Amino acid sequence: MSDTSQEVVAYEYPVGRALHFSSRMAAILGGFIMTGLTIMVVISVLGRWLISSPIYGDFEMVEMGTAISVMLFLPYCHMNRGNVIVDLFLSWAPKRAQIFFDIVGSLALAVIAGMLSWRMVLGGLEMATYNETTYILALPLWWAFPFAVASMGLLCVCAAYTAVHDGLRMFR
Repeated sequence: MSDTSQEVVAYEYPVGRALHFSSRMAAILGGFIMTGLTIMVVISVLGRWLISSPIYGDFEMVEMGTAISVMLFLPYCHMNRGNVIVDLFLSWAPKRAQIFFDIVGSLALAVIAGMLSWRMVLGGLEMATYNETTYILALPLWWAFPFAVASMGLLCVCAAYTAVHDGLRMFR
């Protein structure tokens, strides 16, 4: 995406404002989770170092919490045009061509996020059905799936919104 299209697309329409707010709240929740994980790791390392007693199963909580946090960050990243984009081949192209490829990228992301959301619903239900758990703490693995499904669903809607917004912008 070129310099002029780096604008945050969320504020122009009410739907965009709602999506931006929702994605921001998801990112804040992800930040709280990541902060809690960081504190837990520091306590575990200090416990291991000082009194030879780490937090039992800390790596399982870090694994699940990090996956949840990363998923929660994705919609906000997309709404703020934070995805890494290499425009080596399009920097010379006309503005409308650049916007066209932004639309194609957003639509592809919407399709991928929608499919991931659908498949994660099925995977989470299967893990709940078979009661799959982590090895040490026996935490149910399906607990991470509602966050992932919601995040991918929100990312799908955000990507579709940015594609429509760019489409409108292309013909201004």
